[in-house]
Amino acid sequence: MRKYLTAFFLLLLIVPCLAEEVTFYVNDDQKRDIVTFTSKAPLETVMGRTGEVRGFIAFDPEDIKGTARGGFEVDLASLKTGIGLRDKHMREQYLETDQYPLVSFKLTRVAQASGNILEDNQNIDLVLEGQFKLHGMTRDITLPVSVKYMKGTEETQKHRPGDLLRITADFDVLLSDYNIARPQFIILKLDDLQKISIDLMASTELPEVALAE
Repeated sequence: MRKYLTAFFLLLLIVPCLAEEVTFYVNDDQKRDIVTFTSKAPLETVMGRTGEVRGFIAFDPEDIKGTARGGFEVDLASLKTGIGLRDKHMREQYLETDQYPLVSFKLTRVAQASGNILEDNQNIDLVLEGQFKLHGMTRDITLPVSVKYMKGTEETQKHRPGDLLRITADFDVLLSDYNIARPQFIILKLDDLQKISIDLMASTELPEVALAE
């Protein structure tokens, strides 16, 4: 009997130490989460953007680096550059969005973290490793990402419900790495290098997300 009581009290000591996973969703029906690309040509710079972003990131708030998982996807057919005909050519001739409608990133691990505990109003710089899928091809990439946690308050509720996690990142993609021809609009050929920026506000109280396989 004494042995069972000892085991019971040990269990009571252990259970409170087990932190629960928290999940932040990117699934805003107002499309305020933004992904942009910037592409240079000899005589102009082409910029495109979309608010069609979905995804999630989940982790133990006491061990971000060791427990993080997640994934994000963007609807490529929704990219807009400000010129309708150019958008049509981009979708049909280069991105081939009828066949490859999404670009996605699946997190495999956090390689580096400037902090490992989630704290209110604190910034954390992360280096994420994961699988980036574009134009039917998947490559392993490394992304530098900054996150800032904001516990839900009356003020933040005016923006979005729940606890919030702002996610920002800037990285480069080479079209040639994904077998995408360099778009040529009239006589101006774009650079192979595309600069991508993301600015997302994830929330614990947005609808859950089912990502494509």
